[in-house]
Amino acid sequence: MAKLLLPLATLLALGGCQGVKDTSINSQPAKPAILTSVNPSVVATLQQAIQQAKGGALVTLADSVFTKRSELLIDHAMSKRPDGRVIMGAHNIKSEKFILQLRNNQCELYYPKKELTTVLEGVTCKEL
Repeated sequence: MAKLLLPLATLLALGGCQGVKDTSINSQPAKPAILTSVNPSVVATLQQAIQQAKGGALVTLADSVFTKRSELLIDHAMSKRPDGRVIMGAHNIKSEKFILQLRNNQCELYYPKKELTTVLEGVTCKEL
């Protein structure tokens, strides 16, 4: 009987620990945000965060990025013929989505495809 009680007590103790709510800083909900100021340093920080999240080359971002909306959609370039015309149906790659968020007065860039959040150092934003 004692042999059965020890494993049962261990399982109950472990299960109880998993049921404890996480009250760490990261558990606070992130809120959609927009940038409060945009300058070349902010754009470079965003470009690097996007490149690290999705891979590939640096993306070109407008100077008004994340100033009106908290979401950014990045489309892949279309293949072109030698004469410069777009080849229709050359790819069917979906747009990449990024969301600017504010959590604990810190700007974050969220990449839903990989469920990846990157803290943006030196970037200021406000709740949308």
